[in-house]
Amino acid sequence: MRFYFNSLIVAIVPIAIHGFVFQNAVEIKEGLVEKVNSQETKTIGINMDIGAMNSQSRLNVNDLIFELASTPATYKHPMMPGVDGPNPQLSGGARTLNIINEGWFIDMSGKKSVKTLNGCWEMVWKENSIAGSLVCGFDIPEEYKRNQATLPKCRLYMNFPLWTKAGLEDALQKKKVMLSRARKFNAEKEMEMEKMQTAQNPIVRALHYRNAASAKDMWRRQNVKQFDTVPSFDEVIQLQDDLLLTTKGMAFSREGTFKRGKHFLLGKVQATLQ
Repeated sequence: MRFYFNSLIVAIVPIAIHGFVFQNAVEIKEGLVEKVNSQETKTIGINMDIGAMNSQSRLNVNDLIFELASTPATYKHPMMPGVDGPNPQLSGGARTLNIINEGWFIDMSGKKSVKTLNGCWEMVWKENSIAGSLVCGFDIPEEYKRNQATLPKCRLYMNFPLWTKAGLEDALQKKKVMLSRARKFNAEKEMEMEKMQTAQNPIVRALHYRNAASAKDMWRRQNVKQFDTVPSFDEVIQLQDDLLLTTKGMAFSREGTFKRGKHFLLGKVQATLQ
């Protein structure tokens, strides 16, 4: 099963990693091209959970292993959301991805390999954004299905947030402060609700109700959900000395170009450094 979703953002802030709409995109993050050019070959292992977002049926593709190399991808490969999108200046360019081991899954007939062809990768990062993205693109030449979960014949993309150490430390500190405030206002709301329920005087009850409503409003204003995608240091792997990759990402497909077309969210992906 697939479904449409809007506003995928690659030039991401950590609250919006689901796509590729560039808001007021002007300049690439300083030093990103140099980081891409100096990227040593890294071997990454991937597990895909297809159907994780929208179906009770799941297709788990295990042990896809590939190498990320800094060599420009001069071969035929899928269009990429950065370099082939509306703001190519934000991309470090499409680079070589070499498949070491094809992923596999198990259905009623046994173990099946999943072909991933013409792989490449890019880093995309907007100047002044706290986080960027690493995107891997593949061609899936045939459909794979397990029960109601389907990995279609498509251009498959995997999107993972990128951080610097300082950027992640700053985001985690802000997350800690925001969560502390949210817990404080939530506790205040609960306390005022309890007082309201036990108060006998209707005027006092109204006062506690107003206080509870005010605390709830302040809780909402903390917008804690924006920090859901900020990982801990246990949830990142090191690509370079000062470049960290979040291990949790998303898989999606694309029909049409990255200037026009539709996205389909397919599921979640988990990366490990091999």
